[in-house]
Amino acid sequence: MKNFLIGLLIGIGKVVPGVSGAIIAIRLNVYEKIINSILHFFLDIKKNTMFLTSIFSGILVSIFLFSKIILYIYLKYHYLTLIIFSVLILSGVRSIIKECNNYYLSFISFFLAILLIKLPFQYNVNYFVMGIIESISIIIPGVSGTAIYVSLGVYEKMLKLFIFFPLDDLVTFILGLIITSIILLKIISYLFLIYKKETYSLILGFLLSSIILMFI
Repeated sequence: MKNFLIGLLIGIGKVVPGVSGAIIAIRLNVYEKIINSILHFFLDIKKNTMFLTSIFSGILVSIFLFSKIILYIYLKYHYLTLIIFSVLILSGVRSIIKECNNYYLSFISFFLAILLIKLPFQYNVNYFVMGIIESISIIIPGVSGTAIYVSLGVYEKMLKLFIFFPLDDLVTFILGLIITSIILLKIISYLFLIYKKETYSLILGFLLSSIILMFI
């Protein structure tokens, strides 16, 4: 039950623009455990299955439960909602700063994130790309997928995916999510093992850039 409730909180972080589910996972001390359970799943199949099932079932229930509510609030109180979400992002900065050792990397990731979002291809976002974005936001702490969806103008489209369940679009989204996750899990695990503080420095830049991305 405890892990299911943790999953619910992480799921809320996935639905709300500007809030990183991975940041919530770090605060609740389950982030590295989730990564290790996935990467080393076959070392203890029973234990990892129970843990991951409880976490991800909580996430899914939370996403499906809160999607309609968040969409309503977002449409009715758009700018007020963005301001509130910006404050929520800043609330996670302190814990990240404690782990940083190179603010030059933070500046680089900050400007790189904004530059990439403003490239022309942003207007051709499809569900496979949305799956890639979702994977990045799930695995990399400080990167808010919902904030990116807002800046790309596809946030409502993303929410409706989980409200109306169009099968073809959902399958395309899941493919992008799974393929990217397999690659990123191995990369992030290596980075945290060898370059933990440098990785957090990059994460700080992504976290701060998500505030700007919601308003431009």
